[in-house]
Amino acid sequence: MPESAAPRRENAFFRRMAHWGALSGPRSLVRFSPKPIGAAFGVALPELRARIVRNLQRVHGPRAAWREQLDAVETLANYAACFAEAIASGRADAAPRVVVEGEDRLKGALSAGGVVLVTAHIGPWELTAQLLGRELGADVMLVMQREPNAEARELQDQHRNERGLRVLHIGDHPTDALPLIAHLKKGGVAALQLDRVPPSGRVLDVSLFGAPFRAPEGPFRLASLSGAQVLPVFARRNGFFDYALRVSEPVALGRRPSPEALQAGAQQAVSAMQAWLRQCPTQWFHFADE
Repeated sequence: MPESAAPRRENAFFRRMAHWGALSGPRSLVRFSPKPIGAAFGVALPELRARIVRNLQRVHGPRAAWREQLDAVETLANYAACFAEAIASGRADAAPRVVVEGEDRLKGALSAGGVVLVTAHIGPWELTAQLLGRELGADVMLVMQREPNAEARELQDQHRNERGLRVLHIGDHPTDALPLIAHLKKGGVAALQLDRVPPSGRVLDVSLFGAPFRAPEGPFRLASLSGAQVLPVFARRNGFFDYALRVSEPVALGRRPSPEALQAGAQQAVSAMQAWLRQCPTQWFHFADE
């Protein structure tokens, strides 16, 4: 679908319905309904399934068509569950459980100043950024591309703000990321995705599962300009409001990294993402049409 055709009012309508169900519906509705709904959408959207199958083939290589299609539908079911629980985390009866591996790495980085978290659209990535900020008392800013549908974007950002998660949209102008430098120099945390390159962004050519992959240069350049540390952080959903989170080894860049150092840093982060994806390939929600 061309970008000019992407903004559709029904996107906002369905988003409002999802927010109503997750925040006001019975707890059992949040627990049991998202995965069947996500699976139903998966059955109805063959082009989206094809994109997911390409991602799965990165991890597994080609497999039987029936296995790939089942895993594609499972991926969309997992996405619906993570999306619903991120919204429902604002409920009074929500009690997310997060087991963090490598928490000392994050605490150590925070004690030294700002931190650039490089993550990806894997599992409950948005919710875990929120929970990390809450548990560690960190000022977390989620950095994302601007969603084409303005009404849906405003609705989603409103609920993120209510959950204590600030969002900065980038991609429209090269200066969009300037506020992040001040945020990081004040000891803040910026969370950016490794599996999405803004339209105007520069890329670093790396390898993922032995195949070429394009990582955004922005997070690594931002860290070098601000003096922040880079930490790869990835999440996985184990069950209802039950998550695992891994903080990987920090990426060393320095204040004036060479192009080779930037590429090596990106490769280190993408390799950490690769190791995590092997554990939960049907929780990679990388749906962009590339």
